[in-house]
Amino acid sequence: MLLGGGDTALAVARSLGDAEVRVYALGSGFDSVRFSRGCETFVRLGRGAGIQERWLEWLSSAPVGSVVLPCEDEGLELVGRNRELLLELGLVPFEADDDVLLAMLDKRATYRRASAIGIEVPLSFSIHAQADLAVALSPISYPCALKPLRSHEFARHFAGMKAFVVNNEDELRDAMSRTDSAGVETMVTEIIPGPDDQFCSLYSYLDEDGEPLLQCTKRKLRQHPIGFGAGCYHVTDCNPEAAELGLRFFQGMGLRGLGSVEFKRDERDGRLKLIECNHRFTAATGLLRAAGLDLPLFVYNTLLDRPPSPVQVYRTGLTMWCPAPDVRAFVAYRRNGQISLRAWLRGVVRRHHFPVASLVDPRPALVNHLRLFSRLRRLLGRRRMQRTLPASGH
Repeated sequence: MLLGGGDTALAVARSLGDAEVRVYALGSGFDSVRFSRGCETFVRLGRGAGIQERWLEWLSSAPVGSVVLPCEDEGLELVGRNRELLLELGLVPFEADDDVLLAMLDKRATYRRASAIGIEVPLSFSIHAQADLAVALSPISYPCALKPLRSHEFARHFAGMKAFVVNNEDELRDAMSRTDSAGVETMVTEIIPGPDDQFCSLYSYLDEDGEPLLQCTKRKLRQHPIGFGAGCYHVTDCNPEAAELGLRFFQGMGLRGLGSVEFKRDERDGRLKLIECNHRFTAATGLLRAAGLDLPLFVYNTLLDRPPSPVQVYRTGLTMWCPAPDVRAFVAYRRNGQISLRAWLRGVVRRHHFPVASLVDPRPALVNHLRLFSRLRRLLGRRRMQRTLPASGH
């Protein structure tokens, strides 16, 4: 049972479907997983407010023995707050210490706990009212970010955004007004200085004793929007520094099960600073599987007490490319003088893993392109109509 996740759920469904596991995906609208051959049953339950309640109601009649895997934060919170109920229903929920799980969903709690174990974090302040701005801004310079404490609550109101990047006090007050109106708790945080290719992550699975059963590192080389956005070009690598710091973070937090933690190297002192922790599958799940680290199948087998396939090595230098957002990112990077056309082409003219496109599972990409083509036709049609309206009126 996959809880939400869009393209992340697609990667999980492909993994488990290839292993002949019956996959149910609970999602919305045209989620790409809906059209995958790895998804046996797609249940359309929508998004937004009340989604966890709708998922939980549907799960109450799910087949006994089903494994429940969150592919986004809404699903992760559902598991963390309803584990006993899921067990009573005869389901097998995602493994975690729920106190840690819920703390990782709250950026303020994550940063507080990380600081307590000596992990460096961005300078940040919780904002409860506009009157708090004077205190928060004194040590933080612009541009800075207004980040939600809980990303999934922010996403219900501001789809496709991770935070507000603001360049002055007026922009910050406007962003705060919008989040306050939506009832979203936020904090002001500095943006760690340095180029976007300085993000690195550790993926791991920790047993009950806090020992890692597997480890893998990757870098995020480009993102859109640039400076503060979603990754559009990733590469697997071997980064001992990120692996050591990430494992210290996981063990210090008491995390159990699957987790990924992201850092960015601060150009002011050359040290890695914590960005976020995702206690679930992420958008890079398909890339890691292509590199030899099949996280969905590993998690599934572990939850069912089946011997998971040993993971000793994975391929480094394997890239994941998201073409459309990366083209937009390239335009912005080039405008800022951060990349040349030759350097960008050198990176993209190679073999990649794609988050949606697949020769053996083509329908998700085909449907996405048909929807894009349909939206483009409607847009062009509206523009033609607008051009003819003045002449018709005359």
